[in-house]
Amino acid sequence: MPSPAYHLVVFGATSFVGQILSCYLLETFGVDGELRWAVAGRSEKKLLDLKESLGAGAEHLPVILADAFDMDSLNNLCKQTKVVVSTVGPYALYGEGMVRSCVENGRDYCDLTGEVHWMSRMI
Repeated sequence: MPSPAYHLVVFGATSFVGQILSCYLLETFGVDGELRWAVAGRSEKKLLDLKESLGAGAEHLPVILADAFDMDSLNNLCKQTKVVVSTVGPYALYGEGMVRSCVENGRDYCDLTGEVHWMSRMI
């Protein structure tokens, strides 16, 4: 199996926390550096707006379209990365598909949820 194109993908990059994380990753690692990363979400327009807001350094930042309720798009995203960082909440509503896709594709997953009932169900 070929190595994934990215070390990590920020899923939900246009959310409040996703924007902060994307800005941090760009400032810390750039786009063409040692860490290969991409942004993902369901709205191409919002993702392109995010890239523009990040400035010239984000010009070549890869964008992946994926919807929390479309397993094909989630599987496509997972196959391109080693780790998914999800900022798509509330997780009890939008998170299960991505967790399932990461498990099925052998990818690592992290988020910042505090939804204990959902975490318990995912475990």
